[in-house]
Amino acid sequence: MKTVCLRTLALTLVVWGLLISTLIVRPVSSQTVPAGVLDGFAPQASASQRSREEQFRAVPTATSAREHLKVLTAEPHVAGTKEDYATAVYVRDQIRSYGIPAELKEYDVLLPYPKQPSIVEIVGRRGGRLTVKEAVVPEDPTSSSPKIIPLFNGYSPSGDVTAPLVYVNYGLPPDYEALKKLGVDVKGKIVLARYGNSFRGVKAKVAEENGAIGLIIYSDPSDDGYTQGDVYPKGPWRPESSAQRGSVQYLFQYPGDPLTPGKPSIPGVERLKIEDATDLTRIPVQPISYGDARRLLEPMRGPLRPRGFQGGLPFAYHVGGTDDLRVHLKTEMDYQIRKIWNVIARIEGNEERDRWVIMGNHRDAWTFGAVDPNSGTTAMLEAARGFGQLLKNGWKPRRTMVLCSWDGEEYGLIGSTEWAEEYADELREKAVAYLNMDAAVSGAHFGASSVPSMWKLIRGATRDIRDPKTGKSIYQQWQDRSRESLPEPDMTDAQTGSDVNIAEARIGALGSGSDYTPFLQHLGVPSLDMGFGGDYGVYHSAYDSFYWMANFGDPTFAYHVAAAQLWGTVAMRLADAEGLPFDYVDYGDQINEFFGESVKTARRRSLSAAFDEKGMSDALEDFSREAAAVEKGRQETVLEVERTRAEANDRHRRAETRLKRINDALLATERALTDVQGLRGRSWYRHQIYAPGFYTGYAAQPLPDFRQALEDRSAANAREGLSRIVAAIKRATAILRQARD
Repeated sequence: MKTVCLRTLALTLVVWGLLISTLIVRPVSSQTVPAGVLDGFAPQASASQRSREEQFRAVPTATSAREHLKVLTAEPHVAGTKEDYATAVYVRDQIRSYGIPAELKEYDVLLPYPKQPSIVEIVGRRGGRLTVKEAVVPEDPTSSSPKIIPLFNGYSPSGDVTAPLVYVNYGLPPDYEALKKLGVDVKGKIVLARYGNSFRGVKAKVAEENGAIGLIIYSDPSDDGYTQGDVYPKGPWRPESSAQRGSVQYLFQYPGDPLTPGKPSIPGVERLKIEDATDLTRIPVQPISYGDARRLLEPMRGPLRPRGFQGGLPFAYHVGGTDDLRVHLKTEMDYQIRKIWNVIARIEGNEERDRWVIMGNHRDAWTFGAVDPNSGTTAMLEAARGFGQLLKNGWKPRRTMVLCSWDGEEYGLIGSTEWAEEYADELREKAVAYLNMDAAVSGAHFGASSVPSMWKLIRGATRDIRDPKTGKSIYQQWQDRSRESLPEPDMTDAQTGSDVNIAEARIGALGSGSDYTPFLQHLGVPSLDMGFGGDYGVYHSAYDSFYWMANFGDPTFAYHVAAAQLWGTVAMRLADAEGLPFDYVDYGDQINEFFGESVKTARRRSLSAAFDEKGMSDALEDFSREAAAVEKGRQETVLEVERTRAEANDRHRRAETRLKRINDALLATERALTDVQGLRGRSWYRHQIYAPGFYTGYAAQPLPDFRQALEDRSAANAREGLSRIVAAIKRATAILRQARD
């Protein structure tokens, strides 16, 4: 699974750094904390915090990171297997060795494996069976492992179908509309789609909706193969026998165990029958390589492909749909309830034990998972090692820190979702933030997505950590790369050297595809996702291996160290700051931007009269005004607490009480942006500002119900959707107002 951290599937993961560095030119809020002082800390506390952070960042090493990744990628470890269990034990025992308590947490969930390799074959005189297998690469010893799971799509049903084949480009609604204009009907046929531009589960849903009886998905060389550069093992891109495994669960309906939506998969919870689960496809789905896809595409007849359908294979694509090319597709799956194992570690807080800062990364992989996810697991272990050293030196975090190694993410964010559903009441009360890393390192280009209240926190932390390649700060490298595509800057801005009124790399919106989803979009916990991206063409293949990482992704393992340093630094600032570093001024500005874009869409579609634009604008104005007042009060109160600490008098106690009220409000504000009723047609998703779209897959569709109504051209739904967003903003405004009363 992934957002890695922002992604349309293969392409987004391949060029993640590019997508999450999409530029934004807007004023940055003026600096209100004293220069050099960490946000949320008074000057003396800030100096002590910086000293602790330097001690922490000195602990992670490339040698240790390399060893962790070598162990974690020694064997394929699909969720629920004994190899997967071995990685859970390794992570648990490593964290325990650092002096941090850690335990395994089991869940019993529905997981299918292929009973045998799937069959894809051409029927007829020029028939023949496709390979549907990745080749052994002599340079990469793990590629010959007999434990590599066959190419399959998680949650595909078993099926045995034969029919004409139709090429449907990326397999999204506009592609099917283009085919209809050509007179090509996919009903009763098998469709061939290429990966990219949306989550693979969306492709399965759209194929089913259009009457297809089977779906084959391939990786086109134009997306992550030879047209991007040298292919593996000469380069980092996908070779012709490589294919992308992955789940086709309908994540946009609900993630987690398909049989226990909204509830944890623990003893005593009633399970659905498989046929009643609404997040599973009913048609067989199978991934293949572009080497195999060429054998299907090249002999295709029928109309010449429409605009945008041509891929990177060296011939003109046709869309097929005729009896000239018939295909037999057979998948045979073994569906069972199987165990998965989360690892949960805790560092108890000193002053605020019932406030939790949560770090999470998944551990299961379709094969070896060097990038996805175990670069992130490695970063977590190195961060935990740093925390352990601080604990030995006498450090006690103000708030509790929870480190989570999730299982079953690749099938559908299962481990994180089941845990979040089991502890939902506690998390709503206690969770400060959820900090996610997934495929943490596939190159040198930093990027992030988060709720806007944490933008300053992310940018502040990246300013204090060195980029291994350039020697600059991660922040400066990030900005430099973003500004490469800008026109010449105004000389005034260039001379100031500040961030004010110059372009910054945009921090993206959170959609779905990784483990922040249940925390933000179901429970309303402020969340972020970040990492270092690069040329990554072996996603979900047998070549996402230690050899690939050591030769292409991060040969020196310096970015694994940087990822650990950054992740741990952000976590420590949230755990130790007296005033939580959340700024809802940025949040209000971002919602206003989302709404402005939506209004433009509504006007183009003659829908602007269907909803109360002024009501939304007024609600946002009130929210932003209260957010600014709380932000000012937060920073003033942090200073007041430190100034009066030595006095221990009523003035100090009042300042502490006021700061607690502000901190509590900052957590409750994000919660208020959720609605227990949930989104239209998918009640599991509750956040009114952020959710994945029905057809975007991983990518966010901000203001989701309102935006979807505009896409559907439904005036009634637009009015109802916007009214619920306004109600959520008003709830959040009321909470902010209470913080300063």
